[in-house]
Amino acid sequence: MAWRTRSLNDAKAVLRGNQSWNTWVYEACQEHDVPIPDMPVRDVEFYGQCGEDVVVRSILEAKAVVHGVDLREKRYLEIGGCHPFANSATFLLSQELGMTGVIVEPNTAVLPQLREGRPADLIVHAAVSADDADHVTLWVPRFSNISSLDRSFVSRYGGHHLESTPMQVPAKRINDIVRDHLEGQSPVFMSIDVEGIDWSLLTDFDFVTYRPWLVQVEPSDDHIPGNTRRMIGHMRSADYALIAQTSVNLIFIDTHI
Repeated sequence: MAWRTRSLNDAKAVLRGNQSWNTWVYEACQEHDVPIPDMPVRDVEFYGQCGEDVVVRSILEAKAVVHGVDLREKRYLEIGGCHPFANSATFLLSQELGMTGVIVEPNTAVLPQLREGRPADLIVHAAVSADDADHVTLWVPRFSNISSLDRSFVSRYGGHHLESTPMQVPAKRINDIVRDHLEGQSPVFMSIDVEGIDWSLLTDFDFVTYRPWLVQVEPSDDHIPGNTRRMIGHMRSADYALIAQTSVNLIFIDTHI
């Protein structure tokens, strides 16, 4: 079947039945009156908020080749899981690389969906805090993906959807999670997404004992001005370099690997 056509509708007809085609390419062709490509352009599968998981997967695969490592034997740590697939930093790694790991989530309401959608992973019910405490207060708006220990963050982004009654949840320190749930073995990838308190967890992490290959963290500069620069400086002092940046997240790599 001929591919050279100027109609987006024609393109859709040609590609009917193939759900993984790149809409952006075909709409750009139509907008600029350019023939669509001779071969179908596949979409890129990703689950991370801005496709960060595609970047992470690519780097992990490259490093695995260099070091002769089977990634199925490596683990990840995702702090702030919420939904098993939407905005997930690790689902693509599970699907495509066969990796498993630990997902930490404080919101009781979303635990069943995490356990149902990610049965191969260990789901830990806890809020990760930089302080020693058995329990902490979690603020949960209607939009569960922005629940946080930082009430001002939730108020800013959740607005009137903030629940009137806060939730008391179990608390853990970040290094204790690695020690207790990863048997003290450093994850090769660690994602921190805790809505406004990422800095405190990043600085609480023991980069001397544990050395993830990659660390992903959300600076929330609009809530905490200058947080990106602070994180870059802190990670540089731990011998990590900024290797990628999206509109939401920073990705750092261990300069020793």
